[in-house]
Amino acid sequence: MPIGVDRQALLGPGTVAARVLGHPAVLLGGPRALLLQVAHPSVAAAVVAHSSFRADPYLRLARTFAVMHEISFGSPDRSETAAAGLAEVHRRVRGRTDAGIPYSARDPDLALWVHATLIDTALAVERRYLGELDRAGRDRLYEELTRMGPALGVPAGMHPPDRVAFGRYMATMEDRLLGRELGRDSLEIARGVLNPPPAGRLGPLGPVAARSAARLVEAVTVDLGPALLCRAYGLPDPHREPAARLVLGMVAGGSRLTSPRLPAVLRDPGNLVRLTDRLARLVA
Repeated sequence: MPIGVDRQALLGPGTVAARVLGHPAVLLGGPRALLLQVAHPSVAAAVVAHSSFRADPYLRLARTFAVMHEISFGSPDRSETAAAGLAEVHRRVRGRTDAGIPYSARDPDLALWVHATLIDTALAVERRYLGELDRAGRDRLYEELTRMGPALGVPAGMHPPDRVAFGRYMATMEDRLLGRELGRDSLEIARGVLNPPPAGRLGPLGPVAARSAARLVEAVTVDLGPALLCRAYGLPDPHREPAARLVLGMVAGGSRLTSPRLPAVLRDPGNLVRLTDRLARLVA
């Protein structure tokens, strides 16, 4: 049973989602999800104009993890409070893209896309680094994660009805958003995601650690794909990096081998919140 998951939570301790989202490897998918999200010009424009993402992308990511944790795994009261707070923030987020297209964070299509990137990334990380679920398990994971939709501004019933239909939705959106030249806002945000700032607390080791972190973020993002994402953001073609592919394959294989044996204390979804917060404050 995942530690720290409320028994009456939206995604309670008996869910597949609680087990998967408590795995430390989920953290590896954060940059991928962010890059997918901001490939949408309206999402990118909203992030640039209405958040502190440019100044501190990893602190914003940590806050996002915290809110998602409260909604998913907190008690009904805490979940409702977190969802209400998120809705209030979204109520104020509106404007126009560089192309003059109006956007609003309360647009259900945008909310669906943002949530879809999180679901798709969770599924991708599970396949690559956990490997514990069969087809039925992944179907169940998808169904469970869609339960969060209304709390995130996605109307009930708007998600694709099953994982196969969801795959078609993602393929269509990726082709639409990534099969073109990305806008200035998207690329600016990507630079911050792919190049973590040096950790001041590490002194002269800060720049070295930052370069290592950047290589790790880039390598894992390329490993998770999709290929369209890599091409759109100018990331290396994995087929041209055989050494990197070999190393990542070994890491992924080792992760899948040890994943079922991780003790419950290391699969607590709350650990992800604490870890991201510490990492964000380290580079702040």
